[in-house]
Amino acid sequence: MLIAMDTVTGQQLRASVGSFPSGVTVVTGVDSSGRDHGLTVSAFCSLSLEPAMVLVSIDSRSQTLGKLEPGQAVGVSVLSEDQLQIATQFARHVPDRFAGVEVERHGGVAFIAGAAAWFLGTVESWLPGGDHTIITIRVNDCGHDDAVFPLRYMRGKLETWGGGSGSRP
Repeated sequence: MLIAMDTVTGQQLRASVGSFPSGVTVVTGVDSSGRDHGLTVSAFCSLSLEPAMVLVSIDSRSQTLGKLEPGQAVGVSVLSEDQLQIATQFARHVPDRFAGVEVERHGGVAFIAGAAAWFLGTVESWLPGGDHTIITIRVNDCGHDDAVFPLRYMRGKLETWGGGSGSRP
């Protein structure tokens, strides 16, 4: 049954939006000293085909946000369903999120090895989005692996397409 509300709380919105499954990505960049930075992001989508663009939405309080300045190279790795541990590691506040994670480099940016898909781009702009910052990215190169299914995020949980079994929909 649908129930209409006059005022939507953050908790209500989170519960409703959580019914829409999303992929799970790791967004990466390199700071001026050459150090890799990255974080887990589930708010990712295609923005434009011409020019090729995607966007991510990141909590405005994130320390990694400042490492993804307009004009900088950025990578987006769409995690595969067997990379749940990597999603968790990049979501934590740890000194080195890359510790023990196999990466590949494209355009000087680190990508998670074995990802379902990847996008190399340049940060175009930052846009305010409430308590988040929307980052638009012009895609310069991308690729995918048809044999790999992505990890998904739904109702506050990381899941495989089989609900934990790793099977396909």
